[in-house]
Amino acid sequence: MPPPAQILRKETGTGRARAAVTTEMLRGWQHLGKQRIDEAGGLDGVARQYGVALAALKHYLRADGTLTKRAEDRLNPPGTDITLEMLRAWQHLGKQGIDKAGGLDGVATQYGVGSVALKNYLRPDGTLTKRAEDRLNPPGTEITLEMLREWQRLGKQGMDEAGGLDGVARRDNVSVGALKHYLRADGTLTKSAEDRLNPPGTEITLEMLRAWQHLGKQGIGEAGGLDGVARQYGVTSGALKIYLRADGMLTKPAEDRLNPPGTEITLDMLRAWQHLGKQGMDEAGGLDGVATQYGVASASLKAYLRPDGTLTKRAEDRLNPPGTDITPEMLREWQHLGKQGIDKAGGLDGVARWYGVASGALKNYLRADGTLTKLAENRLNPPGTDITPEMLREWHSLGKLGG
Repeated sequence: MPPPAQILRKETGTGRARAAVTTEMLRGWQHLGKQRIDEAGGLDGVARQYGVALAALKHYLRADGTLTKRAEDRLNPPGTDITLEMLRAWQHLGKQGIDKAGGLDGVATQYGVGSVALKNYLRPDGTLTKRAEDRLNPPGTEITLEMLREWQRLGKQGMDEAGGLDGVARRDNVSVGALKHYLRADGTLTKSAEDRLNPPGTEITLEMLRAWQHLGKQGIGEAGGLDGVARQYGVTSGALKIYLRADGMLTKPAEDRLNPPGTEITLDMLRAWQHLGKQGMDEAGGLDGVATQYGVASASLKAYLRPDGTLTKRAEDRLNPPGTDITPEMLREWQHLGKQGIDKAGGLDGVARWYGVASGALKNYLRADGTLTKLAENRLNPPGTDITPEMLREWHSLGKLGG
């Protein structure tokens, strides 16, 4: 007679039958994360801890701590859909709101939707995905030229009043994603918007540059800023800003187009500019006028000549290369020139030529009336070299002091 058949017992960690995976377990696993799964000893450890079969647990939980779609569907049975109202609410969460809710999983729990489903619509940084944008603003709500022209006038203040890019998108019923292709948060249009308003082909000409050269800050303000100037001339604002600044000054690319590299500033030019003075500058139409007159770039000229008609140090150094220094001996001689001597020499510029020094440097030490400046006095009598009673007595005996 054969031995009785043995009955196999269910193996459990507790001697009981394996438990079924419940919704409560799923909610608990939803917050485990990879770190806690590792601390529990992996999925095997979690299975033992909850008294469920490892194979059953793997239908619902991954090793990286995320729930499977099957788990998501159990927590949020089909029918718990993500609605437009949810999308509108999430649109205002921002990173801070998501962090307060406990991340995307926390938001999903709060709204009773699947975490996986939510992630199709909302990013961890609080921005909506394209799928969410398309649901809020179904394709077909096109961005028109009229919209672009209106946005062009918004500016930062208008943007803030509308509630930022999201507010503008809601007001004009377009998707935020699409709007961001055309409008920046600071209220300026992107290149895509500029190109749509001013299709490539409207080139910036030399005539435009010459006209803008004389606008000045006031002219730009009267035109409505750089955007106003762009509209007036039918060019893109982005292209115009390559050549013209808000303060009315031309940029280097503009200067180079007006005065192509190769028109060098010569020593003869510097010598001529040395005698211009403020009156000559004004008669020529300022620095820009002088630049036009001599066919040089305004930006290059400004490295050598100031608006008041004086030469810069760079110009002085070119006229009088470093090495021709003003010495104490020169200062002592100039001390005795007086106004008459300076006039005879042809003014301060004549004295500078006579001594082979830069006119600008000389003017640091000698005035047109023949008196020395404080800088010259300090060089002749360095601070700390005090005049003593002995000096006074000696000068008195020499007859250098009156009385």
